[in-house]
Amino acid sequence: MRAHEVRGNGFSEVREKRVATAGRRTGERLFIEDVPIDNIDGSTALGYVERYGLRVDDREPRSVLFVNVHSLHLARRDVDFLDSLQKANLVLPDGSGLALAGKLLGHPIGENLNGTDFSPRVLELARDRQWSVFLLGGKAGVAERCKEVLLARWPGLAIVGMRHGHFSTEEEESIIAEINRIKPDLLFVAMGSPIQEKWIVQHAPALSVGMCFGVGGLFDFLAGERRRAPLWIRRVGLEWVFRFVMDPASKWDRVLVEIPLYVLRVIAARVLNQPMLTAAPRLSTDHQGES
Repeated sequence: MRAHEVRGNGFSEVREKRVATAGRRTGERLFIEDVPIDNIDGSTALGYVERYGLRVDDREPRSVLFVNVHSLHLARRDVDFLDSLQKANLVLPDGSGLALAGKLLGHPIGENLNGTDFSPRVLELARDRQWSVFLLGGKAGVAERCKEVLLARWPGLAIVGMRHGHFSTEEEESIIAEINRIKPDLLFVAMGSPIQEKWIVQHAPALSVGMCFGVGGLFDFLAGERRRAPLWIRRVGLEWVFRFVMDPASKWDRVLVEIPLYVLRVIAARVLNQPMLTAAPRLSTDHQGES
């Protein structure tokens, strides 16, 4: 079934308690150091995803990306990555670092919508709407284990293709051809930042898919390659500490360099009234890329 054929009765699974948003100025597109962030709650974000799925006109795939403090750090040094984020249709806020900037600079973040928590909500919607899903990324064998976990959680979810993410530039043409032969409604790309965002934006014009999601470490978490923080740690915004403790070799620079520098920039912007964060209303359900 194509994504514009709507079936199902919404959501049935009991979910984690969501962050309260009363009194917060959500619905804006924020820009933190030129990186766009859609300040919306999870239900609104799912509404955008569903509307993307309802569209039947000929157009490039809609892209949904997630940004955190590490994304801001990379975007300051990589203009191609920044360009990829700016071209995305939906860019969702991930992590307590963005919440800190929003609070101190006058635009509180409505909800933490990290990819690892939001993506399962999209997959549940895909099951209910009978959208097909292609999994691209992870090490060899990881996507296959993800499929087993996802089908156990949502029987009937149509996972129509899988491919690990360790491939050469020469192999890209055949991979894109395989994806286009299947024509999935959703393409989940798990290659880590900034590779996955650049890959999505670069290849979107050639892809016959409905939507692309950059989902980072989702496959590793689902397949049991990496552990997530306990729920109580996530709820207090300290998952980054847990990840550092579990993998200090690859996370030390984020915790000891990127985060302190970011916090100093936020404080300086607050004290000196510098324009680190700006806001504008969202222009449409498609936002960027709407003709």
